[in-house]
This record gives sequence, C-alpha cells and structure tokens, in this order.
Amino acid sequence: MSLEKEFTFGTCEYERTSPARTELTGDTSILNIIVPFEEALKMNLAVDECVRKLNRYKKSTKTGKRAALNLTIHFNLGRIAINEGRLRG
Repeated sequence: MSLEKEFTFGTCEYERTSPARTELTGDTSILNIIVPFEEALKMNLAVDECVRKLNRYKKSTKTGKRAALNLTIHFNLGRIAINEGRLRG
C-alpha cells in the first residue's frame, strides 16, 4: 500500500479575486487572488509537498523534465487545489 498522494497535495480557500469573477473576460490579462493568512499557510505546505515530490524525479528522464506543479482554481467553490502536473512535450 502506497502512502504517497495520488491526487491533490492540499487545498485552501481564497477570499476574493480582483477583478471580480463576474468581470472576467477573454481580455483579462491579470487575475489577483486574495488568500487569508491561515489559508496561505495551508497552500504553502501543499506547494512544498508537491515540489518535494517533483524533486525526486530524475531530471535526465522525460518524466523528470516534464514534471510540473498544477494550481487548480475552483471559482464556484472559492478554493485552490495543488496537484502534480505535466508539461506538454
């Protein structure tokens, strides 16, 4: 039985976005996400866990070169999830 994370390293709530979600358009070039301090601590731990896992990959392999961190923003839930991702290749 593996004790490694299989989907998400953690989630946190965010307070709001700027511009507001209702004001987002295809022309929006910057999105600010306001995360309260306690939630930012959760996000920091999740990012750190994911980066430590990514660091275990051998960088000379295809898997190691394509390793990435994926931040998923759930607008309808007001949450951010941290997952392992892959670069296109």
